[in-house]
Amino acid sequence: MNSSFLARAALAAMTFLFPLLACGDDPLAAAARRIFDEKKDSVVWVSVVAKVSFSAEGAKDLPVNLPDREDKFEALGTIIDRSGLVVAALNQLDPSRNISGREFRVGGNTVKIEAAATLKEVKVTLADGLEIPAELVMRDSDLDLAFIRIKTSSKEAQGVTFTALDLKASGPAQLGEEVVTLSRMDETLYRAPTLIRAQVTTLTRKPREFVRVLGATQGCPAFLMDGRILGIAVSRSLRNKSTQTVIVPAGDVMEIADQARSAAPAPEKTPAAKTAQ
Repeated sequence: MNSSFLARAALAAMTFLFPLLACGDDPLAAAARRIFDEKKDSVVWVSVVAKVSFSAEGAKDLPVNLPDREDKFEALGTIIDRSGLVVAALNQLDPSRNISGREFRVGGNTVKIEAAATLKEVKVTLADGLEIPAELVMRDSDLDLAFIRIKTSSKEAQGVTFTALDLKASGPAQLGEEVVTLSRMDETLYRAPTLIRAQVTTLTRKPREFVRVLGATQGCPAFLMDGRILGIAVSRSLRNKSTQTVIVPAGDVMEIADQARSAAPAPEKTPAAKTAQ
């Protein structure tokens, strides 16, 4: 057989096989799968029924009618304590945060809309589809964090063990560093867990620390490749500016979580929301 033909065939085979071999030997891919296998069940769905009330400033003598509105909202959250404490992005559960402060021109006047939400019928859906009653216990509007406590005394929670992340096992981010973010699909794809490998693209240190990771999902965790948690993804916004998804460092989340563990249930009605400054 022609030697040049054999050489070309060998080269073609190596060209085809090399990406597969490289993928199999990729230590970062193996680390990402390990994080996924160990942590995926900590990501859950949270649902609430939100009744939103509206008021209008500057609408004197104007026919502005803003009826209350009630809707069900679902958001992703992360279990951060084996007692059943869950953290989520507040804006995903409380629609008033995305409404308050908006201004409109009506009849030559500037009308400012304020909104307040009543959150009720809180439930957490675990990785296996089990739905358990829960309660909102604390919120931090500045960091866009909501803390939900699963009602472990409920009949639905009997015998259930929660897969929780350890916020103390955290590490700092480095610009350009590769990280892993976890999430979960909705019912369209059977709430299957998902994994994304991404990089740290932005770091802000002052006045607060935030980390920008492409592909992060609000309410869900990001991890360093050694398995330490980086933080929880939330929304960061300024009035009349674009909204960004950022990672709140695990240490900052933990400070508020320590208070939330023993907190009484939060009042159902939230005050008019304010955008982060």
